[in-house]
Amino acid sequence: MKPNPTRRRLLKSAAVSPLLVPFLERARAEAEGLAPPKRFVFVIKSSGLTPAELVPKELESERVSKGEATNPGPNYKQALQLNASDTLIEKPLADLTLHESMASLEPFKSRLATVQGLSGKMCRGGHSSWFGAMGCYRAGGEHDSGNIIGPTIDGLIANQLPGIFPHVGLSTRGRLMGGEPYEDGVVYPGLSAWARNRQIPYQATPLAAYKDLFSVAATSEDDLMQNRLNGTLLDFMVDDIKHLEKRIGGAEKEKLDVYLEGFEALRERRRKLKGVEADVRQHAPEVTDKYTSNVVTDRIEAHFDLAAASLIAGLTNVVAIRPDGLGTLYTGLGVDKGVHGLGHGEGEDPIGHRRNIRKHHFDQIARLAEKLAAAPEGNGSMLDN
Repeated sequence: MKPNPTRRRLLKSAAVSPLLVPFLERARAEAEGLAPPKRFVFVIKSSGLTPAELVPKELESERVSKGEATNPGPNYKQALQLNASDTLIEKPLADLTLHESMASLEPFKSRLATVQGLSGKMCRGGHSSWFGAMGCYRAGGEHDSGNIIGPTIDGLIANQLPGIFPHVGLSTRGRLMGGEPYEDGVVYPGLSAWARNRQIPYQATPLAAYKDLFSVAATSEDDLMQNRLNGTLLDFMVDDIKHLEKRIGGAEKEKLDVYLEGFEALRERRRKLKGVEADVRQHAPEVTDKYTSNVVTDRIEAHFDLAAASLIAGLTNVVAIRPDGLGTLYTGLGVDKGVHGLGHGEGEDPIGHRRNIRKHHFDQIARLAEKLAAAPEGNGSMLDN
């Protein structure tokens, strides 16, 4: 795209409300021919991403061994196993057929790479690697995420590519095992961290996530009233804290500084959202029954819709989606056991059920890719970035 000098000068000299700054920054970058920001989407799957069932069809005879599954239980071993290799095997996907559970990604095969065999010895095994999965360190125990040693990759990238929402985390549940198949509200799945002992929260409820991300797109009188009330309350809180700070000192003032920083960050986020209100309203997803459904597959689909919309609207550059945990039960797919039980070979068809769950996740990734491919950006689409 050729720079537009007239447009560029206009944007540089424009004296406008701070509310329009985010919009002008994006427009100025486009006018100056600057490269758009890179986006990152992390999909963190619980048990079930079976290595042997990610191998292209033409390589199965060479790379996959088919034996007999052992009896269900703690030492269960499934029939399909990926063969070990002492050398790097690199094959182009162009002439290969993706595994059936990944079939929806066939249209994007030229952009796709699957990497198998990376060592995970720096992380703990068992039921979860917790923060170690994306932080490359040992964390937690069988049922406890433990201390956070340092940042995770998504937190690091979010700090380098900040958006109005630096990091959007979406998860159907917070706890690893037990409880209901889904949870509501803000959850802490023990996956993402900004820094040492600074965990990144996720939102479990699709409708709540929608209101958090797309509040400026509200049209109902109740929602508009709530937005105005929230803004007024934030202003009062910031002013009250500033007045109180003038009257105290020492350690108490330092504590108030932390509170003030948090509330001012929330207020600044609201200001930036107002600045891109038109974009947000244009790209906000349609709220359907999926956003209030108690069926896990509906919630997962809503989370991916929210991820696509928040990226396209320019609200964030980093999204992390955790579709399930070990306690998730996929009734929407006709699965008779939870993810944990399937991993131990329980149920009528554990291999088939795991394959169907995996296919559902890849289908959502493909839908996300389709939406980004349909969003023009620069000389191509958002999927290019």
